[in-house]
Amino acid sequence: MKRISSFLFTMLASLCFAAISASAADAIKPGGVIVFGASGQAGSEIIKLLVAKGEAITAFVRPSSDRKRLGDAKVSIVEGDVMMSADVDAAMMKAKPRVAINALGRGKDQWGFWAISQINITAAAKKTGTTELIYLSSVGVGDSAMAYTPEALERTKVVHAERLIAEENIKASGLTYVIIRIGGVNWHGVPSTGKSSLTEDRSVLGMIQYADLALLTVDSMNNPKYANKTWASVDPTVKRPEGR
Repeated sequence: MKRISSFLFTMLASLCFAAISASAADAIKPGGVIVFGASGQAGSEIIKLLVAKGEAITAFVRPSSDRKRLGDAKVSIVEGDVMMSADVDAAMMKAKPRVAINALGRGKDQWGFWAISQINITAAAKKTGTTELIYLSSVGVGDSAMAYTPEALERTKVVHAERLIAEENIKASGLTYVIIRIGGVNWHGVPSTGKSSLTEDRSVLGMIQYADLALLTVDSMNNPKYANKTWASVDPTVKRPEGR
């Protein structure tokens, strides 16, 4: 009887251990989406749509970020400095996302911000099993320079040079990617027009609402139509910015 009891105890213990191990494994499987620049105008609109889709979301924000745009959205908050590779690595290890979205806006003037931030995100993505990168870039970068006037190109040459480094880093990563170049965006909170789209026309420079930019970004996610290409956002119903 004691032997039977001992045998049953051993079996139960093994089953319990297996169940615990399975649960732990499930907890660290890649999944969900991490958004860098989550508290910003673009990032917060993207998160609203991801929440509606039922995605598990991690919001990467600076400790000093104003998070009022996130409201009561059901997201996991991770604080850090995107310029610090250790902070980005830690966030990605915690989230283990399948998709990483870079919707960063530069809060202060930091040399190399646009390049270094994406290099850190790409490196962390490759370490943690992330399979797709989505990058909100800028019209005027690389082969879309034709969309800008010479004067505008001169004003933005440093930012565009950094963004080009970021784009090339993404393309060389071996991961699935979508690059969305933006010409101009209206203020946060302006309703969607529902008329926006993505184009591969490198001469396009157009305005778009943040709500529509979010729609395009989320629609491009896990979408073979947009994968491994560079796009420009456009909305024919919104006035083109002047002086570019």
